Amino acid sequence: MKNTKLICSVLLAGSLFGACTATGYNNKTTGTAGGAAVGALIGQAIGQDTKGTLIGAGIGALAGLGWGAYKDQQTKELQARLQNTQVKVTDEGNYINLNLPGGVTFPTNGYVIGNGFYGPLNDIASVLNQYPETRIVISGNTDNTGAYSYNMDLSVKRARSVADYLVRRGVNPNRITINGFGPDRPIASNSTASGRAQNRRVEIQIFPAY
Repeated sequence: MKNTKLICSVLLAGSLFGACTATGYNNKTTGTAGGAAVGALIGQAIGQDTKGTLIGAGIGALAGLGWGAYKDQQTKELQARLQNTQVKVTDEGNYINLNLPGGVTFPTNGYVIGNGFYGPLNDIASVLNQYPETRIVISGNTDNTGAYSYNMDLSVKRARSVADYLVRRGVNPNRITINGFGPDRPIASNSTASGRAQNRRVEIQIFPAY
């Protein structure tokens, strides 16, 4: 009952604040700060902890900024967290793409995540949890060496391994879709060892939730 009253009060405060910013300002920074502040209060009311606050702030930030700036913030944070890893973070306009090279993520022909890659995945999960208003598509890709059916199966298993680990780190499974494309989406030539290495990868794509 106490939480219900607090949430109602916060929502009322949020609606009043939104009215003020809409009529008095045309400023993204103001909207972000206000939305995040109200969202953080909602998070505390629901979760009573720091994690709840961060998630609430993420929801409020999206309401205050819109997808473009919300995406930009995530991109910058992911780039900062992953700058000393082999994960490549790129802003693709409508979504964020994370390229996880297969050579460091999994052993050859395996789908169990290598011990050395838990750190980057922990950082990815942390950012995903701070920005909950997104949907996540995880896709496995291989080179064209070996049987097509084997590569398709391996790509699905690798995507699922990454998804399962992110879920264990607190990411909501309802946000996640997995795909296995096998050798069908190369980003380099399969005629060279370097090209095949680039094609063996898992990609995490982050889209707006709506």
